[in-house]
Amino acid sequence: QADEDESAGGGAASSHKKRQRVATAKALSYEAVRGEKKQPKDTVRRRLDLSDKKKVEPARELPSKQHEATDPMDVDEQEGADLMEIDDEEIVATPRRPAQREPVRSVPSTKAKARIDVVSMPALQDVAFSDEHLRLIQHIVADKLTWNRPTRLCNLADEHAKVSSLITQTVTAGESNSMLVIGARGSGKTTLLNDILRQQLVDHADEFHVVRLNGFIHTDDKIALREIWRQLGREMDLDEEEGASKNYADTMTRLLALLSHPAEHGTDQPGQVTKSVIFILDEFELFANHPRQTLLYNLFDIAQSRKAPIAVLGLTTRIDVAESLEKRVKSRFSHRYVHLGMAKSFAAFQESCQAAVVIDYGDLSVEEKQTLGLKSEIKEKLSKALTKDEENPVTNWNAVIEALFANDDFTNHLKRLYYTTKSVPEFQTSLLLPLATLPINPSPNSHTLLAHLLKSYQGNPLLAPDSKLTLLPTLSTLQLALLISAARLTAIHALNLVPFPQVYEEYKVLASKAKLQASAAGVLGPGASARVWGKEVARGAWEGLVEVGLVLEEGGGGEGGARVDVGLEEIGACEGVELGGWGRWCKEI
Repeated sequence: QADEDESAGGGAASSHKKRQRVATAKALSYEAVRGEKKQPKDTVRRRLDLSDKKKVEPARELPSKQHEATDPMDVDEQEGADLMEIDDEEIVATPRRPAQREPVRSVPSTKAKARIDVVSMPALQDVAFSDEHLRLIQHIVADKLTWNRPTRLCNLADEHAKVSSLITQTVTAGESNSMLVIGARGSGKTTLLNDILRQQLVDHADEFHVVRLNGFIHTDDKIALREIWRQLGREMDLDEEEGASKNYADTMTRLLALLSHPAEHGTDQPGQVTKSVIFILDEFELFANHPRQTLLYNLFDIAQSRKAPIAVLGLTTRIDVAESLEKRVKSRFSHRYVHLGMAKSFAAFQESCQAAVVIDYGDLSVEEKQTLGLKSEIKEKLSKALTKDEENPVTNWNAVIEALFANDDFTNHLKRLYYTTKSVPEFQTSLLLPLATLPINPSPNSHTLLAHLLKSYQGNPLLAPDSKLTLLPTLSTLQLALLISAARLTAIHALNLVPFPQVYEEYKVLASKAKLQASAAGVLGPGASARVWGKEVARGAWEGLVEVGLVLEEGGGGEGGARVDVGLEEIGACEGVELGGWGRWCKEI
């Protein structure tokens, strides 16, 4: 009996050792897989405590699946048996030493990266500006903001190459062609052409002429022809009075003869060179509205027949402008198009805005460089940015602009423009007033200029307001009364459109009530001196509301009805509006 008990005890001890090895090997193997330490000693100790409390039994087979979920020790045994082969004496698979994990480097997000860049920027140095230098910088930047000085192009490399190739072929090789540059207002059409022509003037100054026409100014072909003769006569030393004294047909004939090649008239002379003429037609769609489109027909005909080396470039905002051309005009057009889009990303928009206020060394004249104290260097060195060690008024101003664009509040201002209009001219307009009011006397420093620019652009009156309610303080008492009457009719009768006669009747009723109540309250009561205006005067005030957009007429105006674009509660809650006795009708319905 004792031997049997001893043999049974030995078998139980052997089974207990096996399970201890399995638990240890499993814990270590999990550490190796996960690469992190999970305190295997505590796990083994906890399992050993559980095994001591459990009744010791002889070696038995692995439990069935239905007991796996109930006994955690059996689950460990099952998983250990699946992972490795166990012999009575030793474990075949030796556990690996847990690998040490490498520290994970978290990649910051875009916003975090931008924040890090702003924080890591060098602090703005406190540098003083002299009065003379700051006045000149103010004049230079103001010229850039008002398009009187060239601005560096951004994100238009492909479009620049296409238009530049056409103009270069016309100037150098005498090839005639036509092209339409299509893009929204503020996309850079005029800036693109001016940059290309400026480059051509540097390389081929005496080899071409430029004629600029605008559809808003030259409203018919006769005025346009006289302007072409005037501009060409100024550059070619022609008699302006001779061309102006002729009628339309004679002017067109002389102009065609002037543009045609001398060989066609038998006046070709040895050594005579024909100069190229580049026509720029701004607001091209308005020229297409001229009767019979005579001017466009003749220009395109000269370009197609190669009578003279001319290039006709039309600038327009309409993408379907070619459809408005007559058949004979369309057949002579080369159908070349270049489309200019707005900024595709906020970074591109920010770059375009910053280019409008920074100063480039290559754009400064010799006198300006001398005034600013810049060294006279060769042209290639002037076009490059100076090193950071060289301090001068230009680098100090550009450092102020960089700090301005790195400011969070100013970035929010740019985002508002980007997500509403994406208009760089609107940004330039918003900076005109802060630039014009720069503190020059006494001599400011960089921090003073930065604080002034940050403070001035907020609430800038040159920016378009966010709401039409800002127009209410500018309205007359009659216009406010009509607006309140129309808003009351819309609210009471749930009408979308209210005609003017109905609005005027409501105005008379409210004015009469106010006058009666004021009479009952006494002479000094509100509304005692109220006057009911006539219908014709009220109609003029109503048309004023239509012009400012507070009332939107439907169906071409007249008596068809109009929609009020403001609510009755908004009128009563608007600050700065003197409603007088009419304020009560914004609350009482």
